[in-house]
Amino acid sequence: MKAYLKETLCFGLDIGTRTVVGVVGYRDGDQFILVDYECRAHEERAMMDGQIHDIQKVARVVYEVKLALEKRLDIILEEVAIAAAGRSLSTQMVEIVQEFDEVHEVTLADIHHLELEGVEKAKLKQQEMSTETDYYCVAYSVVQYYLEDYVMANLEGHKGHQIKARLIATFLPKQVIDSLYSVTERAELTVSHLTLEPIAAINAVIPEQIRLLNLALVDIGAGTSDIAMTKEGSVVAYGMIPNAGDEVTEAIVHKYLVDFNMAESIKKQATEKETIEFTDIIGISHSITKQELGEVILPIIETMTCQIAERILKLNGDVAPNAVFCVGGGSQMFEVTKRLAKHLGLAEERVALRSTEHLVKFKDEAGMMNSPEMITPLGICMTMIQDKFSQFTFVKVNGKKVQLLNAKKLTILDAIIAVGIEHSAIFPKKGNTLMFKMNGERQRIKGDNGVPASILLNGQEASIQEHIKDGDDIQVELATHGVTPEVTIGNLVDVEKTIKLEDQSYELPFIRVNDRWVNRDYKILANDTVEVVAIHTLEALLSALDISMANKCITKDFKTLDAGYSLQDGDTLLIDIIPVKEQSVESMEKEEVQLEEVQSEETTAHQTNELVDKEVEEISQVEIHEPAILDENLYIMVNGKNIILPKKESEYILASIFDYIEFDLSKPQGTIQLIKNGESTTLIDVLHDGDILEIYWKK
Repeated sequence: MKAYLKETLCFGLDIGTRTVVGVVGYRDGDQFILVDYECRAHEERAMMDGQIHDIQKVARVVYEVKLALEKRLDIILEEVAIAAAGRSLSTQMVEIVQEFDEVHEVTLADIHHLELEGVEKAKLKQQEMSTETDYYCVAYSVVQYYLEDYVMANLEGHKGHQIKARLIATFLPKQVIDSLYSVTERAELTVSHLTLEPIAAINAVIPEQIRLLNLALVDIGAGTSDIAMTKEGSVVAYGMIPNAGDEVTEAIVHKYLVDFNMAESIKKQATEKETIEFTDIIGISHSITKQELGEVILPIIETMTCQIAERILKLNGDVAPNAVFCVGGGSQMFEVTKRLAKHLGLAEERVALRSTEHLVKFKDEAGMMNSPEMITPLGICMTMIQDKFSQFTFVKVNGKKVQLLNAKKLTILDAIIAVGIEHSAIFPKKGNTLMFKMNGERQRIKGDNGVPASILLNGQEASIQEHIKDGDDIQVELATHGVTPEVTIGNLVDVEKTIKLEDQSYELPFIRVNDRWVNRDYKILANDTVEVVAIHTLEALLSALDISMANKCITKDFKTLDAGYSLQDGDTLLIDIIPVKEQSVESMEKEEVQLEEVQSEETTAHQTNELVDKEVEEISQVEIHEPAILDENLYIMVNGKNIILPKKESEYILASIFDYIEFDLSKPQGTIQLIKNGESTTLIDVLHDGDILEIYWKK
């Protein structure tokens, strides 16, 4: 037996559903030299569908494989390379959309924002499906980009209102790795390298120089069929279906009344012989042809290959890959490659079986059987020798240690995804656009863009796409979100003239928002309707202020102005009252009747609430004087409108104002609210010149 230095050897284990395969070899230049291997089947079904169910039983088989190799090679094996089953991965497909307020040129930051939001959406979807299992994101891949619903290969530089992406994110349960470590520890082994089974198989059968092609690798095992996709030099997606060789074995068990191990033997003979011989559980001997067996198992293979094809298409954006490589013991079954090619719409030669004879940079000194089921264990060792390091990279993000799978060239974005920083903390939310109408035209004032996150890689400024390596330290200062703009009327409308009427100054033009007069300090709200009312003449000014010219004249510098007077900046105007003749008895009686009618209407309307009832009762006790000859006016603002009350000998109370405004007291719509100069008041409160009233129904 040739002597080997323990330090030069690589020991790899493929812990499968039916068997455990151990491989020992070393590197010679760019070749992997196989020196020995051992294959042991589980005595009982300690693993189901690739998952370890009984750690003790699996550890015992692993230990037996280790001892057999140690004895033949005369060495002690202490370290081992292992692989997590691809079937343990969970893959989520999501669609994300990003809208822009206006035509926008798509930047690389917009694309990264879209992808990060997609991964977060996939995480939430995974958490909803597996609330009791701790998953972390292994890798993600964009299946397709869209601009305004048109398919795009690259969004950067295009312009539009909407971008969209379909994205696949892959997650690995933490408990899978924990159970693998528990088995190896019980077998007195230390894990020196960890990868994924699909990656190991790809490293063995798909050389790097052809990974730019869109290829699929299918590993058909006992419990499941695992799938991995390559594109643009990377492994971009993983998937699996829960159907594989065991379904075929069970069909043979039921058809021919044999135990599971005999059914496995029958299945294996069918790959080597035209006539198959076996004995059933009763003791009867049988001899069947390969064609007869095919009639039993082909319906199951048809279903299985159809499901594999559907999964490949889903992982690959609903298009067939350039080619498919099949490995694993189950890939040798009847017409697997032929039927898979048919379901994918590929030529039969594009779906190929791969076994040890197809491996490149591989030399067999142990006489390993030429079989597709040996690909993954060889790939585990070959991956370890190529990488020399664990397939997992460890970095720190804001002081927190993060574990990343080397499924591709890792970037800061991958680390941010793994640590769980939300996309809005990296790419700031833009402030809302303020939208309103001004003089009938729609106005849009953009919100602030905010400040993106600041990123340091080992103390140096870095972009989110910067590549990272084991041990890197990443510091992320989170983004600051943009704000919605605050705009006042004064920001938009300049003061053209300032006019003084009596003791009140007015800035022209006037502004009306949602049919209410406002000053220039008013902050515009979303969907406001703003109207700029031009005031050029005295008539327009008085009309806007709701001031009647009856019994009045307007003067400037003691000169009377006519209604068409053109207002000038700085004008100071006065209102003079024109005396009127004493009213006739008939006129006064008419006004008295009108006053009584108003009092009756007020009483009826205010019976709807106790407070107003009381106030109306008090009003009935107030003496109402007949109007006297007018000599001065009282100027009151009610609900934003100027009201002029003719001066009389007695004082006006608030109840009198209903003679001069449109407010229907006969149809109560709730509890009446009376506000004078910003404070609650009553109907018998006395009015003074310049008072500001607000009167409305509270429902």
